[in-house]
Amino acid sequence: MKEIVLYTKPCPINQKYGIINGRNLLTKRYRDAKRDLGLEILAGWKNETMLGDVTLNILQYFGDKRKRDVDGAIKIIMDAMEGIVYENDNQVTELHVYKEIDKENPRTVIQIL
Repeated sequence: MKEIVLYTKPCPINQKYGIINGRNLLTKRYRDAKRDLGLEILAGWKNETMLGDVTLNILQYFGDKRKRDVDGAIKIIMDAMEGIVYENDNQVTELHVYKEIDKENPRTVIQIL
């Protein structure tokens, strides 16, 4: 098992698109968060890009008890891992997501199997 710890706050999926002149476009906030996550993933991944099936355990540690959907930030993280950890997120055949509170150290831990 390999592990990456992220401290960049992921942008929730419901903030991915904005409508400009009737067209759905990625928001600046989403693009910036995906870039920052990608840089953090690149710095933490010291292995070759994986081929074949991938299993992910994603542990989200939030700094407070606000209500959040467990799946809200998963897509941006999986997209940011493309081309670094694996070629395409369609290689992920199994996904486990956990939500916890850690006021002193909010983070996302990704375990790659």
